[in-house]
Amino acid sequence: MSTIATDPSHKTPESQPSGSVRPRPGIASRIIRALPTLATFTLLGAVGWAGHHYGWKLPKASELSESGAAATTKPEWCAAHGVPEDQCVECQKNLMPASANPVWCKLHGVSECPTCRPELAQVTGTTKLPQYDTVAALGQFHRAENNSRCRKFLTRIQFESLAAFEKALIDVDVALEKPMVESLQMNGELGYDQTQLAHLSTRVPGTVWKVFKRLGDEVRVGDVIALVDAVEVGKAKSELGRSVVHLQLKQKSLDAIRRAGAGSVAERTVREAEAAQEEAYLQVVLAQQALINLGFQVPQGLEKLDAEKLTRKLQGLGLTDEWHDKIAAGGSMTMNLIPIIAPQQGMIVEMDIVAGEVVSSDKALVTLTDLRQLWLTLHVKQEEAKYVQAGQTVRFQPDGGKETVSGRVEWISPAVDPVTRTVKVRVALPNENFALKANGFGTGWIVLREELHAVTVPKEALQWEGDCHVVFVRDRNFLKDGSPKVFHIRQVRIGAKNDTHVELLAGVLPGEVVASKGSAALKAQLLKNSLGDGCGCGH
Repeated sequence: MSTIATDPSHKTPESQPSGSVRPRPGIASRIIRALPTLATFTLLGAVGWAGHHYGWKLPKASELSESGAAATTKPEWCAAHGVPEDQCVECQKNLMPASANPVWCKLHGVSECPTCRPELAQVTGTTKLPQYDTVAALGQFHRAENNSRCRKFLTRIQFESLAAFEKALIDVDVALEKPMVESLQMNGELGYDQTQLAHLSTRVPGTVWKVFKRLGDEVRVGDVIALVDAVEVGKAKSELGRSVVHLQLKQKSLDAIRRAGAGSVAERTVREAEAAQEEAYLQVVLAQQALINLGFQVPQGLEKLDAEKLTRKLQGLGLTDEWHDKIAAGGSMTMNLIPIIAPQQGMIVEMDIVAGEVVSSDKALVTLTDLRQLWLTLHVKQEEAKYVQAGQTVRFQPDGGKETVSGRVEWISPAVDPVTRTVKVRVALPNENFALKANGFGTGWIVLREELHAVTVPKEALQWEGDCHVVFVRDRNFLKDGSPKVFHIRQVRIGAKNDTHVELLAGVLPGEVVASKGSAALKAQLLKNSLGDGCGCGH
């Protein structure tokens, strides 16, 4: 039988005394054993915090290889201004020093005024100043003003490169000299020239005997438009005829007495004949006055006519011999006729008369006017009326028309319309070709100022940045290799405007290049830049 040797010092569990417990390590012993692990986690946490705080990044695999070594040499980027740090003119002040002490121009109302300081102009070659008095133009009317404390203009907007600028899709234009007109715009209404408007009617009731003209016909002075048969006229003409014949008889009697000689005729008979002749003459004068009251022009010398000629003259009273013959050729004439005669040259624009119609003196039968000139009535705002003066040029474009017509201010109402609260201004407009229509509407412009050499830029170039009107002027060295691609911010003052351009009375000189279409992107960058530093004006 084999025997297995055993180590007397080794005790199996069965050999341990029943009910014995293995002893646990102490707290100090456990802390000592945990210290290495705690130190390791603490160190990793510190490294993680430092990496987050300082922006540590793990290198890309390409950067660890030989081919990616060049990527590690990329320059630092200026996130605030969107260009490399070493090219940023805002951060690297020595690249393009900004004005340390900007000057506010009281004359023109802008900071760093290029008109007063031509060396600030961003042009190559000789600087050209405006050819007119911009200070006088600024003071002529109330204009929008800039905040003199604003400092946004000290910021420059910079692009990384020409390629970056082209990707921004910003157009540029040159500030040019061109004619501009500053005017007040308002609605206007056309009407007849009241000095050339005639409303014709009969002086006495009667019946239309004959009509010679129609609506739309042009007439000359003295043309007969119609004849009215009026009994009252016949009575007045007959009375004049009898008075003339009576005067002729009394005159003949007096002449016979005088021829007889003073010795053969009593003095009393002579005095009675003279008194009768004077009384007959007075009756003629009274009869003539009755016809004059009816609108007739009574010729002199009727008492020298015989009965036949006197009758002819009375029938055609108020008519020329040409018209008398024309009317007489159509048939017998009555003594009752009163003509409606054109007192001026013009066109019949209203007519309500037909042959056989009974008419009265209280109704206008014909309206005629000279259409070669119309009156334009403009309704000027009360606050703008102070700029309007007699003699100013006015341009008017009727609704639906393409051409404008020019005239001059003739009259300015001394009162404000109680309904529209506007001031009426009257303008005489030529209308030789009758293109303008009375009672038509349109747009009028009262020219307040006209400049042949105004400094202008496209309307898209003008921006309002919250305190000032500004434009973005390209640096004179923008296109040169190695030069910063910078736009300068210029405060400007606005003058005249039209559909495409705006006049700049201050802030920009002829020949400077400005951002036009897309300049709103530069404004957005300007406002973004000013958020951190503020505009410097206390806002």
